[in-house]
Amino acid sequence: MNGEHEVKETPQDLVTETEQVSEDVRGRLKLKTIGVDAVSLFCRQLSTLVDVGIPLLKCLQILHQRTSHPKLQAIIHSLSNEIEQGSAFSVALEKFPHVFSPFFINMTKVAEKGGNLDESLKVVADVMEKEELMKQKVRDALIYPLTTLLVGLFVVGVLLIVVIPMFGDLYSQQNFDLPWPTRVLLALGDPKIFWIWLLLIVGAVLFIVAYAKSPESKAFFDRYKLKLPVFGPLFTKLYVSRFSRNFGTLIRGGVPMLQSLDVVKETSENMVVEEAVEKITQHVERGGRLEQPLREADIFPDVVVDMIAIGEEAGKLDLMLFKVADLYDGEIDRSINTLASSLQPILIVIMGFLTAFVATAMFWPYFRMAKILGAGF
Repeated sequence: MNGEHEVKETPQDLVTETEQVSEDVRGRLKLKTIGVDAVSLFCRQLSTLVDVGIPLLKCLQILHQRTSHPKLQAIIHSLSNEIEQGSAFSVALEKFPHVFSPFFINMTKVAEKGGNLDESLKVVADVMEKEELMKQKVRDALIYPLTTLLVGLFVVGVLLIVVIPMFGDLYSQQNFDLPWPTRVLLALGDPKIFWIWLLLIVGAVLFIVAYAKSPESKAFFDRYKLKLPVFGPLFTKLYVSRFSRNFGTLIRGGVPMLQSLDVVKETSENMVVEEAVEKITQHVERGGRLEQPLREADIFPDVVVDMIAIGEEAGKLDLMLFKVADLYDGEIDRSINTLASSLQPILIVIMGFLTAFVATAMFWPYFRMAKILGAGF
């Protein structure tokens, strides 16, 4: 109405815009806005087009027109420009390291040499979807318990802000000492004290979130979460499965062992695993086998080390790594089911305790007051 009109960003505008910011900021923005599903679909579509004999540049141009995701569309446009200027596909992918993982890029490099890009893209998509499925299962298992806990805390907060002060006004008119649960609840329900507690909790959460982004805290949390009573074994199984599947896929794809280990280290997402893989790499560089450093690392169970050692000796390392990954995928499914079933009774006990405490604190003085008034008649 003021002569202003909305300007739509084209993919070319997005590429120009993203090239003006730092690589790290650009990468983190892409990760948040694209997601694994979109990248996996891009892999499958590109694999299909390459498989029917369409040149790679033409494939990218087709996908650029067909892709509905604006950010991914901008990246595909940039990839096609790089290839049109003579760059290899893997080199073009390296321009977006926070979208295309080292696993993706290295599989592409090997495929360019072997001429089987379509197969490699299918494998990359399979691995990405498998890993995302595992993460989704963990998220789904935690949704109900966390929702229950948050709802319970919300109800307690409403009681503290609205209901408890009403009882406080009633009891303040009486001349008797209140029991300690009631005094605690009234103190928590005091608006001034409640908001102080709320600010302290929010401040603590913000501090933990900020601290968690530092390298020192990442090392601490990565070690600590593997030792958690309920979640630790599940995290361990997830990391062992990821290590085995990614390592096996790279070895089967023709990536040299040392290069495969470097890629596995970069995609581990845990500093404990990174340190273990680094020691394995150093040992292999000196001509050693995988068994000794795997056995010395705390994260790999003996049965996993035995299976990998047998596979290496038999010249079937990739096959054995896939068997380990499949074995632990089944273990992860069982652990997720156990986790979901074990968290529910724990939450029931916690919520029951909170309910009993609030009810006792609210009505204990009321019954005492009724008893005193009754004795007066």
